[in-house]
Parts: sequence; C-alpha cells; structure tokens
Amino acid sequence: MRFRIFLLALLLAGGCAPVAEKAQPAGQVQAAATGIAGRVNDRQGQSAVGAYVYAYRSARGGLRGPADFEALVGADGRYFLDLVEGRYHLVARLRPGGSPEGPPRPGDGWALAAGNPVAVRPAEVTPLDFVLHGISQPMLLREGSLGSGDTGFSGRLIDGQGRPLPGALVLAYGDEDFRRMPDYTSPAADEDGRFILYVPRAGRYCLAARTKTRGQPMAGEPYAVLGRGDQGCRRVDKGQILEVGEMVLSPYRR
Repeated sequence: MRFRIFLLALLLAGGCAPVAEKAQPAGQVQAAATGIAGRVNDRQGQSAVGAYVYAYRSARGGLRGPADFEALVGADGRYFLDLVEGRYHLVARLRPGGSPEGPPRPGDGWALAAGNPVAVRPAEVTPLDFVLHGISQPMLLREGSLGSGDTGFSGRLIDGQGRPLPGALVLAYGDEDFRRMPDYTSPAADEDGRFILYVPRAGRYCLAARTKTRGQPMAGEPYAVLGRGDQGCRRVDKGQILEVGEMVLSPYRR
C-alpha cells in the first residue's frame, strides 16, 4: 500500500514539473505585443539574414554607437523589436562579418527608417520594412548631424550622364564658404541617388554635394554646389522638407 501511494506521488509530481520556455525565434511577434516588426531585404529583394535593426531613443549621436534596443533579422528576413511606448529612431545594418557591433564601414548594408522617429503605441506592433543599400564611406553621419527630423532638404544626386550616385553626401553650410567644415551632413544617398538632409531649425543654408566626408575636395572627386553665389543657398521653414531637385556632380577642379 505504501509503495502504491509513493508511486502515485511520483507520477503527480512529474505531471506538475515545469517545462523550459521555448526561445522566441527572430522575427516572431507574440500576441498583444508592443513594438516594431517587419522585413529587411537587400536591393535584390532577398532576405537580409544576419542584419540587425537598431532603435535609438535620440538621434543626437548620429545613430552611431550602442543602440538602446536591437533585433536580429531571422532566416525569413523578419525582425521584431520588443519596445515600450514611445518614439524611436531606427536604422538597419548588415555587416559582412555578421557582428552586431562596430562603426559603419565601406561594404556594409544599411538603411534608415523613412519615418524617423517612429511612434510605438501600447499593445500595438508598428509595421516597418527596410531595403538595405551599400555605403562607400566609413561613416553614416558626421558627429552632430541629424538622422531624422521635420525640417531640411531633399533631392537627387546624379553624374554628368544622369546616373544616380548612391553613397554621395549633401553638406549644409551657414554661408557661401564651402572651404570649411560643413555644419550638417546628410546620410548617404540611396541607390536612386535620393537624399534627405535634416537641419535643426529654419533658416538659410548653402548646399554642396560630394562623395567623401572629410577634408577639402580632391581634384577629380565628384562634386557640386546647388548654384553660384546666392543661387547655391535656399531658405527652409520649420516643418518643411524643401525639394531642391537634381544636383549634378562633376570632377572637382581647384
């Protein structure tokens, strides 16, 4: 009798033993979740397996350095960022070595979220997809430049044959002196040559475009200004993204 009672106790204990929680696969969204989810593809439409999506609470650091949150892109190209309510600046990056850390380098794939900053509401998952394109420069943004905002300039960078110049940058100056360091630098242009340059406040800005980020333009480097003299400058209002059209870059001459 005692043996039967002991055996029954063992069976009951085994039925109540806890089961190890299954790890959540990359990109799987749980019910009643809060955050951001979507797909990350390369420019050929293939899943960017091994990429990371980073969320920053502030863009003041140029969306560089350790992120506040990150999510790995899974084998199906999907990701899920488990976040709390708020607004976030997002960028997706794919490093050839697969590392989640380190500064942006030539050969990386990257993409900024077009709607930065992205709003996250309680018990809602905001959909957001990325298409990665390559960078040709060792940095995405100059320190102090903005990765998002509601004020700035947009346009397209092309060469003399009308071909887009992905990876080229637009520089903003407070006056017509293009020989000094720019006040603000855009993220690299996308595969179609489109750019957005954010500025922190309304005002008059003079614009130039080039393919490098540091130092004076070198002879032969693709380069352009928006126009000569006062024609190279535009005034933008608060809350306005001013379209400036095409800027044609040609070999720089000293």
